[in-house]
Order: sequence, then C-alpha cells, then structure tokens
Amino acid sequence: MRIEKVKPENPNLPWEIPEDKVPVPSEYPESLKKLFRNRQNLQWEMDTGFQSGPIGKRKGYTLTLWSLMASTIDALLLIAMNCVFLMAFIKIIKVPIDQGLLKDFALIYLGAAWLYMITTRFFIGASIGEAACDIRLGEPRERLSPWYFLRVVFRATLIAATGVVVLPLLSLILGRDIPGIICGLKLFSLH
Repeated sequence: MRIEKVKPENPNLPWEIPEDKVPVPSEYPESLKKLFRNRQNLQWEMDTGFQSGPIGKRKGYTLTLWSLMASTIDALLLIAMNCVFLMAFIKIIKVPIDQGLLKDFALIYLGAAWLYMITTRFFIGASIGEAACDIRLGEPRERLSPWYFLRVVFRATLIAATGVVVLPLLSLILGRDIPGIICGLKLFSLH
C-alpha cells in the first residue's frame, strides 16, 4: 500500500490571506437590532458590575449589601429545605400543627442554618448564596490555615448566638463586616 501526498486546494494559511481578500463582516440587519433592547439606560448594571463585568473589588456598604443578598438566598434555601422536612415529619408522625411544633421548627431552622454555613464554607469555600454573589469568607491563603475551620465555627456561632439579625444589621448600618472583625475572618469580594 502506497501513501501519496495530497496538495491542498488553497495553500495559503489564514494569516497569509491578502488584505483585499479578507471578508468584511456585514452590518446586522435592522430586524435583528430591534430584537435586543437598548441597554444605555440601565446604569445600575454598569455600577454594580452585574452585566458589564467587574469594576473593582466591592468594599464597605456595597459589600455588606451583597452579603445581605447572599444571606437572603441562603435563608430562602434553608426555609425551603426545612419546610420539606417539616411536611414529611408531619405526614409520618401525623401530628397536628401547634405552637410547640413551630418552636421546634424555629430551633431546627437555626441549627440547620448553623450547620449549613459551617459545612458549605469549610468544604466549598462559600455558601450557595455567597457563591452566587461572588463573595468568599476569608482569602485563599486563610482557607489553607489550620485555624480556618475554628474561625468559621466561631463566626457562625457568634451570628447565631446574637439572633442572626443583630450583627448583620449592625454591619449594614456601619458598612463594615462586624462578625469578621470580631472573629478575624472577613468576607471579601471576587469583584
């Protein structure tokens, strides 16, 4: 069996195409332009880096507002998971809903939130809400520290012990990460 060399029909490589032969992209048709809205009036997208890419690291009030958004996402996830478990529990045990059950739900929610924040932050590096908002707890070099886990536990316990609302609200008012200052493990933004 004999193999023959085949010559290509066009021996010019793409970077060797003469300038007069380079195809010029045509303008988009007017009908295609009308499909997309005018984005010039959406200044908030540009300011927050939501659609336009990062503008710089978020700090101060901006970081605390994004942290509040991440906490809201995490809280809604936890409420949904607890409701599913509560419904399954009520169905299996067949207990009527009363005040004692609602108190138990609140305690289970608080315990689940505490465990959720510790495990996701330790194993993944951020909770689901923080990952969605591009926020991380501690810098990468801090996450490699043997004390990282204890600081995560201390921070989650501190927030849970103060009622879940007090320290985040104080952080929002002052524009600083108060739990991070206390426990030595601050939130930082990827953008």
